[in-house]
Amino acid sequence: MTVSTELAELLSRIPDFEQALALQRDLEPDTAINLSVAENVLVYQDSMQKMVFDHIDLLPEKYIHYITPYGTPELRQEVAALLSKAFDVEVPWADVFGAGGVGSALECLAFALQDAPREGEAGPPPLKEGDAVLLPAPYWQGFNWSFEQRPKLTCVPVPLATEGPERFRLTLDAIREEYWRYYRVHAEYPRLLALTNPHNPLGVNYGKELLDEIYEWVLSETEMHVISDEIYCHSQVDGVRVPFTSAFALDAYRQAPERIHVVWGFAKDFGLSGFRTGFVVSNYGPVRRAMLGTAGIEEKKHPMPWFTPVDSLKHYVLGELLESTVNGAGAELYTTYAMRRYKELLSESFEKVRARLVERGIEFVHTEGDNPAQFFWLDLTAYLGKRKGEAPCEPQKFTPSHEMDPDEQWLFEYLRCEPTEVTLLPGQTMHCPAPGFFRLCFTAYQSDVVCQAIDRVAEALAQLK
Repeated sequence: MTVSTELAELLSRIPDFEQALALQRDLEPDTAINLSVAENVLVYQDSMQKMVFDHIDLLPEKYIHYITPYGTPELRQEVAALLSKAFDVEVPWADVFGAGGVGSALECLAFALQDAPREGEAGPPPLKEGDAVLLPAPYWQGFNWSFEQRPKLTCVPVPLATEGPERFRLTLDAIREEYWRYYRVHAEYPRLLALTNPHNPLGVNYGKELLDEIYEWVLSETEMHVISDEIYCHSQVDGVRVPFTSAFALDAYRQAPERIHVVWGFAKDFGLSGFRTGFVVSNYGPVRRAMLGTAGIEEKKHPMPWFTPVDSLKHYVLGELLESTVNGAGAELYTTYAMRRYKELLSESFEKVRARLVERGIEFVHTEGDNPAQFFWLDLTAYLGKRKGEAPCEPQKFTPSHEMDPDEQWLFEYLRCEPTEVTLLPGQTMHCPAPGFFRLCFTAYQSDVVCQAIDRVAEALAQLK
């Protein structure tokens, strides 16, 4: 069996559409441009390689030995310092726990919240298998695997409006309506709300006023926990009218810290997706015990990250990244420099790509002053149903975990085929309530390559008019 045949067979068994598209790149021709996967090359190609990785020595001997799976105190302290700057609030390092990626961090939380608080600890009743997780939709499909596959929770999309001036705008009313709809149908209340801020795939920051409103309702009228996925917190462009606000910066966190949990990782802002290093930030007793492990007579559990650890190689490389300075010892930390520089690179790339989309007449959902994070949410609904025969190449050997509109799937295949060879992520793989929307990740390549892809897409779409 050839490597390409083996990889093709592997792809046929992967239900996560985005992950399959990421692996498929090894089978694509060099002329293909894959903008479907949420990756970021900007920081690495600009400075990380020459300022950090070119200076890393061979692995010191101490890193061939076992190491704590949730991160050494040193690593957790350094990450806490980084997040304290990003969140604009002090993050205690003892509340920071590493895992093998944000997907694993979410899974750890899903299991931990099924443990009851001990006597004297604040907190609502524990979650149980089957309990509902509310997720504003569209949303990153990885939540389904993290919450459903092993913890056995149930993901419930909160559909956002897809038409009108407020389309794809999150509101408390949307969350509240789905909360009560679920209760009427199942006679059980949802127990968890997961928000992504900045959002994937919409890119927007949720304003403090909106977050205050949502969290106040959650804490006062429900027994839900809230998980805030803030993995894109540094992905901010110039001129944003609604600044990023961490869940930890809200009054709600000071009122009920046991019900608010944050996850973050190096994959997106720092462009290290292959490192799969994420962090849970929580001071809730059951979460802390799940991440650290327990040794009591009545319960003995290994640390949850033991199954998906922050291994010694990650400790070494990320330690070098977090400790590196610009222009010698005692100077500015590289991470501080890199995130300031990243904002410049992201802003420049965003403006170039947006200008090309406008020039080529490709519609996208964006309000002036909104943050894009790393995405454009393309509106290709005008091209649904305008098929010109069958797509001119073989359909994907893998399919999303749920039904996709056939016109959306045809358009996806049409664009990824020759001569266009551009892969975009279909919105319905992200539980978009309506077909015809596609996510374009403009940080997956440098802006000139992304603009080249936009030209190809525009020419292909013109053939359908």
